[in-house]
Amino acid sequence: KNVVSKNFKGGDITVFMGGSEINLSQADIQGTASLDITQVMGGTKLIVPPHWEIRSQLTSVFGNVEDKRQETATTNPDKVLILDGSSVFGGIEIRNY
Repeated sequence: KNVVSKNFKGGDITVFMGGSEINLSQADIQGTASLDITQVMGGTKLIVPPHWEIRSQLTSVFGNVEDKRQETATTNPDKVLILDGSSVFGGIEIRNY
């Protein structure tokens, strides 16, 4: 799913025995946005701009959250993406291109 909103507020991602790819590279946030992620035996790939700050409040069981963004820019404290929810037997990969 490609998101191009210039005033992204957040959303929900639910994955069960599958995968999802959310491209936020063309989106913009004003302040704080929140993604509620629930996944069981699946994975999520998030593509975000390099200057967004990512805060993970995710509960993970046999999984992980990996921020694999290339450090080309410093993060902007005015643009915060909060990851909330739970992941069981799954992983979340954060990238930028």
